[in-house]
Amino acid sequence: MKKEMKKEMKKILSIVMIMLISTVSAQIHAQDHEKRRELRNSFFESLSDHQKEQLKYHKELKKQHREAFRETFTEEQRAIVTNEDLSRVGKRKALRPTLSNEQKQLKKKNKERMEKEREKFEATLDAKQLETLERIKAMRKKKGRM
Repeated sequence: MKKEMKKEMKKILSIVMIMLISTVSAQIHAQDHEKRRELRNSFFESLSDHQKEQLKYHKELKKQHREAFRETFTEEQRAIVTNEDLSRVGKRKALRPTLSNEQKQLKKKNKERMEKEREKFEATLDAKQLETLERIKAMRKKKGRM
């Protein structure tokens, strides 16, 4: 009887520990998320109207590139993209081998264009804004890794 009680206590203790660790982890994640949001907001507020317009243009251009790329999809590729059983990463992995050379070239051209736009935007930033942007990028890379 005592052995059974001991086993039950160990199970309960294990469950409580898992719940405690999960709660602490969730709180840390929420705090990190809030810090990232505050940093992004302060960065955006520090931008001039022209810089904000550049960001808006960058966002629209990215949307246009995505739409133009999707218009080139075959039925097979559309089926992969709309498959809800696949994660975003799974869709990307499944889609990659089905891309034609033209689609790969379009994707490469779009990526190069976006990099040039990003470089143009970053050239307008002052030292403090660049530092903040680098911190945002570092937090983005760190995100999800504990």
